[in-house]
Amino acid sequence: MTYMTEAPQVDQSVAAQGVMAGGHDLSASGTYRLRRHGARPIVFSGTELGMAMSFTPDIPYWFEVNLYRATDGTFAVAVKQFFQSADETDLSRAWTAPTLEEACASLEQYDPAQDVPVKEGFFEASMSAAEMQSAAFALRAQVVDVRTHYRSLLGEFFYGMEHA
Repeated sequence: MTYMTEAPQVDQSVAAQGVMAGGHDLSASGTYRLRRHGARPIVFSGTELGMAMSFTPDIPYWFEVNLYRATDGTFAVAVKQFFQSADETDLSRAWTAPTLEEACASLEQYDPAQDVPVKEGFFEASMSAAEMQSAAFALRAQVVDVRTHYRSLLGEFFYGMEHA
């Protein structure tokens, strides 16, 4: 299970110390490779502008949000969902935007509920109407939880970006 953004392709021991090399702070810029579920990765050179993670040991999943500025002036965004269980598959969504405003808007428009899994056998022919309704309510509660969790992290992310 991968827990953090793909590391910039620079010497991490040097980058962690913030050492200047050729007049550039290696901890601030690098080459990034953002995985995307079901698509080719986004590869670019640039700077990470911000990152937030919602890990809490008591919750079975968490999100990581990253915002980057590419050297060509565009912006890249990554939203990752990680799971504590090895039976679940971690997800990674990434995309680009021409402006910072559009990148931030795309984070706000992202709906993590699209990735809430519906388990095989969720509805079975032998279920009564009450059982089906109960299962639907449980799924709806999962959707509300994941949206609330993501929105809370996003609020903290934007607050941190404004007050950095």
